[in-house]
Amino acid sequence: MSEVCLGLRLCVPFWCGFRDPISSNVHRTFPVPPPSTLYGLIAAALGLSQDDYSRRNEMRFAIAIEKAGEQVETFSKWMKIAEPAKDSTQKDARNAMRIRGLLTPDEATWVSTTLTRQKLIQPIWKVGVLCSGEVADEISSALNNPHWPLYLGESDDSVDVEVLGIETPQPSREAATGTIGGVHAGGTLANLPTRFSQAARGKWELTRWLVTVPKVGEAIAANTADIVACHGQVWQFEPRA
Repeated sequence: MSEVCLGLRLCVPFWCGFRDPISSNVHRTFPVPPPSTLYGLIAAALGLSQDDYSRRNEMRFAIAIEKAGEQVETFSKWMKIAEPAKDSTQKDARNAMRIRGLLTPDEATWVSTTLTRQKLIQPIWKVGVLCSGEVADEISSALNNPHWPLYLGESDDSVDVEVLGIETPQPSREAATGTIGGVHAGGTLANLPTRFSQAARGKWELTRWLVTVPKVGEAIAANTADIVACHGQVWQFEPRA
């Protein structure tokens, strides 16, 4: 069955961020929503439950920046609980901390740490969803009448989704304006999460896609296979699973 590309425009009215899932106290944002995040958006529209990846392999994504948005950093304080005293040698120090109000009634110590989050203010992206015509129609209908509220990144990062229609991708040798696999000069490098798959003993494995994302109004010339043109963009879709 031949594949088509469903075009989407994602407009963020406030702000959003896409942190690397292995980051801790500093949440840097990717310049574009990763494929794993885009699948989550579509899964919410379709009414799938959280962590339901049963339809992930039915679609592949390409992304281009229409408006980068301003990058800012937010700061918040996390309170972490430390272990209670283990023996009598810690008693005097803990009594001193209790007098200063640093111990809770259960005699555990709260330790604070600063959490830094990068956010993008009012960005706009164009997204291509490569899939069968039947799946494209289903996704289009779901996005116009989503089962769950739609957001990008965290649950309070709202997003407006515009469905641009369906086109057939055409092979192209023009310079790329959207995601292109590998390292190329002139763009922003990003190692995007693409898929989470369940491994042994309840653990999850993460697959990534190393891409170069062209800047707004610029293009990247690259002698790379599988570059296609559709929806006014020249880009490459993520690899098959």
